[in-house]
Amino acid sequence: MASKTDIYNMAILELGISGIIQNGTLNSDNKAIILNVFYETARDDVLKSFDWNFAEKYKELALSTEQSLSPEFSYTFDYPADCLCARDLFVKDGDNQPKKFKLSADSNGQRTILTEVNPCVLRYTRKVENEALFTDEFSSLLAIYLAGLAGKALTGSEQKASSAIQKYKDKVRAARISNAQEGLEVDKDKSTYLDSRN
Repeated sequence: MASKTDIYNMAILELGISGIIQNGTLNSDNKAIILNVFYETARDDVLKSFDWNFAEKYKELALSTEQSLSPEFSYTFDYPADCLCARDLFVKDGDNQPKKFKLSADSNGQRTILTEVNPCVLRYTRKVENEALFTDEFSSLLAIYLAGLAGKALTGSEQKASSAIQKYKDKVRAARISNAQEGLEVDKDKSTYLDSRN
């Protein structure tokens, strides 16, 4: 698994910059200081970019203290603090079919989820800050995207930054396919096979 230093070094190599960042110098190396500015935004953007398996989480939602004023939805739920992107909402102990929901905000500006079902469970992409939990594919994509965001500041070249962003977009498409193939289940319905034996 890649460390933050590894990700930074992959980013600067992507931009063709010589001289890697040493461990323990993330707050003193000039290149690392620039990358620090963009890192959290880049990490969260790549997490949100699609449904990463390692960042998936299910949580039963808590009703908000404010009632829904929406004519379309009866219930208002608190938005989970670690949620980066809400993916699906289900009735708890229900039929496992995703239900309609909408993101909104309460009177204090806090994010909320509006829906017609209660109780409910949200499937979402959570904020993952520990690099040890990142997959190699995610770390590689993050490094490329980070190179795109910080590229102009590091190199003075808009072209190098744009090239990294385009490479990131191309690789995201391939990563979506790879990520989607993990966890595929074999069809458990054996009726066709069993019928053919009788």
